[in-house]
Amino acid sequence: NDNMGHQLPPLPSIKDLMKLYRVSALKQLSQNFLFDTHITDKLVRSAGRIEGATVIEVGPGPGGLTRSLLTAGAAKVFAVEMDRRFEPILTPLQEASGGRLEVTYADMLDIDEEDLLRSVPKYEWQEECPIQLVGNLPFAVSTALMLKWIRQIPRREGLYAHGRATMALMFQKEVSDRIVAKPSTPEYGRLSVMVQQSCMAKNVYTLPGSVFVPPPKVSAVFTTITPLVEPLAPVPLDSLEFICRQMFGQRRKVLTNSIKTLLGHPQPANLLKASAIDVMKRPDAVTIPEWCALATAYKDWCNETNTKIPLQKYYPDSFLHSPGPEYRAWNSEV
Repeated sequence: NDNMGHQLPPLPSIKDLMKLYRVSALKQLSQNFLFDTHITDKLVRSAGRIEGATVIEVGPGPGGLTRSLLTAGAAKVFAVEMDRRFEPILTPLQEASGGRLEVTYADMLDIDEEDLLRSVPKYEWQEECPIQLVGNLPFAVSTALMLKWIRQIPRREGLYAHGRATMALMFQKEVSDRIVAKPSTPEYGRLSVMVQQSCMAKNVYTLPGSVFVPPPKVSAVFTTITPLVEPLAPVPLDSLEFICRQMFGQRRKVLTNSIKTLLGHPQPANLLKASAIDVMKRPDAVTIPEWCALATAYKDWCNETNTKIPLQKYYPDSFLHSPGPEYRAWNSEV
């Protein structure tokens, strides 16, 4: 076994520990756990090169994926978990890890990743970077977090302050299909544009709902997202996000009609001219470089006229305080 050097001392099974501490998945946090080591080992193999890497693990829960990351030889795992019920289960793992596992109990939306990585060397943007972000997250949170990280890329902050880190995250299949979708397909939309403008996204492993505890009603897909050295087109992200949200909200309309919803612009059709896009296209036929050209033209106009781009809030402040309905409302917007 090539992992012999990284083996953990014998530990009770996660199932037994969950029973012992009477911990079960909280429905309002939409938690779904993976107990099968074969599956967590496979996920870790599909995530990229873990041996010797620094890994931020989001939402370790009882630590199934964490164990696989450690046995695969991660040099350091910084785990961030918001549910303190897992503390008695993660603490023995921390003690068994020989100093390789550090757990922070907090909501990942509030964490500054640069702070977690402060002891890690910085890498040039164009070189390969041995920093990985991995997570089997509640579906509703994975999209909000992924957008948080995508927004950090152009500013080289947070997760990207130390180099071109790779994300490997679990999404429900419907969302992962949108992330990797190409133009002129039904799945192509705001998420496809936001992610592919600056990253290479790949669905690497599909899991039926039945392998999770409790089983969700949908399949899940483990997706890797790696920043490109150069984005497909330079673009102000706030403008791109606003424009995509407005226009994809009216997928059936041709651009010359849907562009009228761009707030405040007196002659929105001029934006289409400025960005040289065919006005009779529907949003799902517009390529990513075209979206970027349109977003840049809109941002230029906003700057000239001192117009503020409306900022949308994509997720409730905290998923703990009022999760139920907000999850659903938030999720239906993605």
